[in-house]
Amino acid sequence: MVDPLGISMSSDFAATWLPAVFVPLIGLVTPAVFIVLIGRYITATD
Repeated sequence: MVDPLGISMSSDFAATWLPAVFVPLIGLVTPAVFIVLIGRYITATD
């Protein structure tokens, strides 16, 4: 089976790009979601 990028998914390749994907995901997206949820909770009317 040929990978769409032409690169086979070896463990070395995955170890190279996974930190570059997950560090921004955890460091930027997670706090943004948390801030949005807290903002919605604070501004919610009963």
